[in-house]
Parts: sequence; structure tokens; C-alpha cells
Amino acid sequence: MTTATTVTTTQTETETETGAGAPPPGKLPVEAFNAQAESVDEPWERDLQQITGRFLALPDAETSNRSFQSTSSGDSASASLLVDGLGDDSVRARRYELAFTRRADGTWRIETATWTQRCHEGRGHQGFSSAPCL
Repeated sequence: MTTATTVTTTQTETETETGAGAPPPGKLPVEAFNAQAESVDEPWERDLQQITGRFLALPDAETSNRSFQSTSSGDSASASLLVDGLGDDSVRARRYELAFTRRADGTWRIETATWTQRCHEGRGHQGFSSAPCL
């Protein structure tokens, strides 16, 4: 399980974190979010799309061209959110992948969260990767 103490939602913040406990590139820390979610009992904790949205808390610049998919089986689930057509001159799209387990009370706990990105043509890699764009 990957854990840390702060929720980081953008490439820039993830890349500039340093020091002990900082997540590796492409990993998003989930511990603080899980601790907050465990302290409340809200309907959004039972809905994969809502918990994904609350966890990522994406800025308005990343609200268009979204595609959300999720699957669940028993007490485990996964979700993927693709945000394409970003208004960034280097990054074209960002994809978030989350893995969940169900708690005894029926709410979801995020086990891992990762991000990858695709660069604009001529600005770096065209496949999804956590490597920076130019």
C-alpha cells in the first residue's frame, strides 16, 4: 500500500515534493484523504465516481473532456478518470487510476492512486507516462 501525509493533485505539485515520505513520480498520497473519509459517514463514500472526484479535487481548468470508468467485484474496485484537452501548452491529457477496498460499513477506502500524462505533439511523450512534458 502506498501512503503519505498530503493529497497532491497536479503534476507540478507531485514533481516538486521532496524529502522523506514524498511519493514517487506518478503516485498520489491517499493517507490523509482516507483518514478524513473515515471520520465522516457521507453518501459520497459509497459512490466510486463521487469519491474519486472528491479525492482528486481537480481545478476548473481540468473539468472539460472527462471520461470516468469504474469496475467493482466484491470488496475491491478500480476507477479511471481521463481528462483530455487540457489548457496547458505541454500536457494534453492526464489519466488518474485508483484502486479501492470496501470497508465493513460499505464505504470505499482508496488503496492506491496514480497519475500519468500525455504530452502535446512536439512537447514530449505521446503515451501515458509520469515523465514530464517539455
